[in-house]
Amino acid sequence: MTHGAGHAAPVASDLKGIIVRSAVLVMLASAPLAFGAVHESAWIPLLVAAYALGLVCWLRARRDAQGRALPGSRLLLALHGLVLLQLLPLPPRLLALLSPGSFSFYNDNLILPLTEWRPVSVSPPDTLRGLLFLAGMSCLYGVVAQEFRDTRWRRRLAVTIVAVGFVMTLVGLVQSAAGTTRIYGLFQPRWDWAVYGPYVNRNHFAGYMVMAIPLSLAFAAEALERLRRSWNRRPRGWLALGDREGNAAIRRSAEAIVLMVGLLASQSRGGLMAFALSASLFPLAFRRRRQALIVIAFLAFLGVAWVGLEGVMRGFESRGIQSSRLDLWADALRMAPRFPLLGAGLNGFGLIYPTFQRLWRGEWFGEAHNEYLQALLDMGLPGAALVLALVARLLAAAVRGAQRSALDAGLLGGVVASCAHAVVDFNWQIPANAATFVALAGAVMGGPAGSHRSDLTDPGSAA
Repeated sequence: MTHGAGHAAPVASDLKGIIVRSAVLVMLASAPLAFGAVHESAWIPLLVAAYALGLVCWLRARRDAQGRALPGSRLLLALHGLVLLQLLPLPPRLLALLSPGSFSFYNDNLILPLTEWRPVSVSPPDTLRGLLFLAGMSCLYGVVAQEFRDTRWRRRLAVTIVAVGFVMTLVGLVQSAAGTTRIYGLFQPRWDWAVYGPYVNRNHFAGYMVMAIPLSLAFAAEALERLRRSWNRRPRGWLALGDREGNAAIRRSAEAIVLMVGLLASQSRGGLMAFALSASLFPLAFRRRRQALIVIAFLAFLGVAWVGLEGVMRGFESRGIQSSRLDLWADALRMAPRFPLLGAGLNGFGLIYPTFQRLWRGEWFGEAHNEYLQALLDMGLPGAALVLALVARLLAAAVRGAQRSALDAGLLGGVVASCAHAVVDFNWQIPANAATFVALAGAVMGGPAGSHRSDLTDPGSAA
């Protein structure tokens, strides 16, 4: 009887793990398709699910005594602590010392000097919302890092992201062919000048694609290597094209091409530059680098031949980067001396920037279009340092793990592309893209169970 109970416990634990991991995949698949989860009806359930899964994962780790220290947990806790400090009311003299800009925001429009305690955040409700979002994404990161160490589930995670990117590309291409800005042919956004696929903004669509494309290239590289080996085993190698290996190589290559077509069709300049950077680093993870570079270049050529670069080039010519980004960043940086230590409060940029704004006075900017710059303005020098430390640790882990397998090389490409795109856009403030990024980060930082170095050109028999 005791033996039976002992056998049932691991089975029940494994079943709960399967449920948790499956729920994560459902979340990651549904959020991008739900307009990027930018509406409350989508991002609130996303956060609630992240909290619930994080709690279940924590309880499982405690009960099974299998929990590991979460990589980067101290940096994440420090970042959460900093945001909590921004919400703490402070006496006026201390507020003026720590954050002159926040003190001026509260004091300058008063008839009498400020006497009540006020927080550093210029918009406590927005900062609290940002803290809840940060905590939810941290929970999701912890779940993936803890639960997705099995190679099969890491692959399923990557397959889910690639499949969603494939579906979104088809939606975008049909939408463009129909000449409509209605999402799914049903929903007309209020601001529809940049709609593409299920996203209101094509740059955020591209922000998802630059994470999905390296994963699709990794699968294509695996399939092509299997085809090469099957080819070499046959007296007439070309017969392998009709076998399972040949079909898989064609299918995986076609998936990668379609995803690159989606990126090009979005006409996102930042997305294209981020992809170019990740693609240039991707072959470095392979021992047969020349062959990997040839494969990537060939697939990219097919994608360009399909869509062309005219739309992207027109964007560079008409908008450039000077007026659309560099001038905005220089103007926004004027805030920094007034909020040096603790920033204006997480999510406070949109409220406080008009006070300093000299560029395009008639337009409102809710984001700095640079995640690292906004971290500096929202959370001061300590916050920016914590964000950069987290990014540096993630990239270092991705580089170290890239030569374990083709999948790990794809993860490297995905996180590099997203971190690069964050220089010119705010994808980490789009819930679906943020969730996908932290899932990739969790897969990188958690690493595969029993990981070891292997030749990337030997993908083995994993499906």
